[in-house]
Amino acid sequence: MEPSSPFTNHLKHHHSNRGFSLVELLVVITIIIALAAIAVAVSRTAMTRAHAAKCSNNLRQIGLATMLYAGDNQMTLPVTTHQRRKGGKSWTLTLQPYSGGTINFKCAQDDNKSRPYTYLINDFLTPNPAGAPQLNYSRLAKIDRPEATLLFAEASPGYVNSDHFHFSEYHGGSVPASDFESQVAVKCHGGKCNYLFADGHVETLPWPEVQQRLGAEGGRFVDPSDPEESNE
Repeated sequence: MEPSSPFTNHLKHHHSNRGFSLVELLVVITIIIALAAIAVAVSRTAMTRAHAAKCSNNLRQIGLATMLYAGDNQMTLPVTTHQRRKGGKSWTLTLQPYSGGTINFKCAQDDNKSRPYTYLINDFLTPNPAGAPQLNYSRLAKIDRPEATLLFAEASPGYVNSDHFHFSEYHGGSVPASDFESQVAVKCHGGKCNYLFADGHVETLPWPEVQQRLGAEGGRFVDPSDPEESNE
């Protein structure tokens, strides 16, 4: 075995105590920053999905309560504040008893404190809506395609002081995408929004798909009536 010299011992000692170079430190820092950014993005995505799922469950509860209410009321859907003059009560009051008072009317991501509920009913499915008083699609039996017709959706942040949407003025035509977007929070869950349909099921739909449904010929997404039937 070759004896070591003071010079080789000095080299070994110098090598074993060598610190990181500036380039190595920068590489390590860059890797840490990249991993942190990925972790934050994954966490944010998971939180967005969790909020959307919780919101969907809120709407499912509303849908179940609506069907139970209809079963007790000759298969008629609950009404809005517009029907108070005729002795009716808003769905925000009449549905709670059908869930044991457990319905959450607000999405967790709705930070608008000036309104008590996020979810609003489609005025097309109420008796004699203000925009088209000749209509009455409040009975489930009159809705030709309940699986395709919107019943409840999430209101846009600036849409307040109402328990229902105002779409019925467009009876016989398409609801403009711009007006729909001004009333509905179409991108509130990562570019998507939750929608409860008249058959009780819930869908989380991206805005481009909703726009397609709004413009679809013969569609029933908002207006449940047959486009070919008379407006009378």
